[in-house]
Amino acid sequence: MSVNENANTSGSEQVAEQLRVKSEAQAKTAILQFLSELQISKIVYVDDRCSIQELKEAYIGKLKSFYSAKPQEIDFINWTTPQAKFEKDIADLWESSADDKKRELFLQILDYEGNTDEIENSTAPLNLKNQLNDKIELYSPVEWVAEKDNILATLSAESKILFLFDIEFEHAPLPDNRNGIELAVDLLANTAIKDFIYCGIFSHLFSLNEENDKRNEYCNYHLLNKEKFYTISKKRFQDNSYLPGLAEGIRNTLVINEVEFLKKESSKIIKKAFKDSLTEIEELNPESFNHVIQKSSNKEGVWEMATLFRLNNIITSDKALKTLLPQAKRTKINQSLEQIRKVEKIKTGGETPFDKTQVQSLRRRELYVEENTLNQLHFPLSNGDIFLINRKEHILLGQPCNLAMRSGGSRSRNYDIGFLLEIEKLSIDDYRKMGKAQFGVLGIVETPTVEEGFLRTVKFHSFKTVSLSPLDLTVFNPDGIAKIDLKKSEHTSTTIQALWKKRYKKLHKEFSEYKSGISTYKKLRSSEKNNLKEKVYYGNLFKGYDINNETALNRSGTILTFDIKRVSHYKQPYSADLLQQFMQYLSRNAFDHDFSNA
Repeated sequence: MSVNENANTSGSEQVAEQLRVKSEAQAKTAILQFLSELQISKIVYVDDRCSIQELKEAYIGKLKSFYSAKPQEIDFINWTTPQAKFEKDIADLWESSADDKKRELFLQILDYEGNTDEIENSTAPLNLKNQLNDKIELYSPVEWVAEKDNILATLSAESKILFLFDIEFEHAPLPDNRNGIELAVDLLANTAIKDFIYCGIFSHLFSLNEENDKRNEYCNYHLLNKEKFYTISKKRFQDNSYLPGLAEGIRNTLVINEVEFLKKESSKIIKKAFKDSLTEIEELNPESFNHVIQKSSNKEGVWEMATLFRLNNIITSDKALKTLLPQAKRTKINQSLEQIRKVEKIKTGGETPFDKTQVQSLRRRELYVEENTLNQLHFPLSNGDIFLINRKEHILLGQPCNLAMRSGGSRSRNYDIGFLLEIEKLSIDDYRKMGKAQFGVLGIVETPTVEEGFLRTVKFHSFKTVSLSPLDLTVFNPDGIAKIDLKKSEHTSTTIQALWKKRYKKLHKEFSEYKSGISTYKKLRSSEKNNLKEKVYYGNLFKGYDINNETALNRSGTILTFDIKRVSHYKQPYSADLLQQFMQYLSRNAFDHDFSNA
């Protein structure tokens, strides 16, 4: 390695060390702030590594097992001595060493084994004690059992304690073989102290991403109160320090009480709102219910279930708001929110990766009706429906009143026109470079899981005006594919709206004529028949659709299948907003050119 390379390496190491020290200092300050804000006098940490003397048996056992291999990497012992003297020497070395030296010897053995988990597990207690001093007390399992009552006697509203337990006590097992979870269960069962304690498991047996899953598993199995229990992974170890990661874990442990309270209160509000809503719906007289759900839906061409959900939302939202009227309830909720934010605003020097899977799932359900639900429930064709056409996604835009199916199985004034816009990816960098005029022709289709660095967009000026009939076919098929069995002149399904059954009859007639044209064309022997192909296979019915229809009719001439599939529905108000932007584009003003600048 050159002199310059050595200098660069040394410089990088210095920067890394500076960052580590800064991060550790910030984490220490954060932990002390957490404790102060919540009136926690100290942390009590129970781990078989907390008492160095507990490691003696493991130290001697590991060295004995290495005697035949005589690893030179472990250089604090003479491997050439006879075994009996060797065993006496390693025992004497342990007994004559100070605690810091004992831990150093044990870590050298673990380093030789390449046992990263054990190294991290063994260094944690000492590192924490060195950093937090009198704000943390370390106990081996045996010491905890002996001192437990004395420790609990110090608890009060002004002197709470955060208890952290390791799970496994491999190097210092209790006589009754209880593990850390069982000690935590025993502690949390004491209702007399429940308001003065916080409790967590601090272990290397699960990863950071598994913390919540393990918490749920332990709580469900041991019937623990979720408001008082959290799991912290020792995998939070970073940059040779537990402190920033531990600070994040402690933060989670301390806010869990308020978060679980908010979940419980939210659940109570929703349950009461739904219960009261059901009562009100049951108390609606038959005439009112029939008018809202059946008559009004039939008149406007709206799916009855959509009207029912609308009715439910109206009543449930009103009942939920009324549940919040008592001032005491709102006060307690606001206090919990304030407490969470007070703790969360403290910087720890670390950062817990946030698994957004659940949040993204919720957001996606807010934005979209998924393919299976959309098609198996035979949702009527509507503004915001998204189709896969020739392997490209397109969104249907159209005024809801124009797309709604009316009583005769046709749309108002026999309307049969929709606008299809291709959904395309646009890099965020290109989006930021766009000018004002370009923004005016671009719409964004929201999604929670867009490929990193890209947006999903539509270009208003690239719209296609199409017949709705091919898209209507997707409504009748649970797989969402545009196909029709011409042997069936009526759709006999009991799960499809009556209005759409009437629509099916009209589609059957329309596509039977389309099929007849294909059959006639295939029988032609004229050399000029190719001039008719475009009109026969596409014509006005498929104008604007970029698909190949030449294999749409099956061999028996009874089933038509087109390269169109409904794959999702972009919900209100997002689809309505996109439609409004599109309408604004269509109705934009046109000005004569400025000839003075020509």
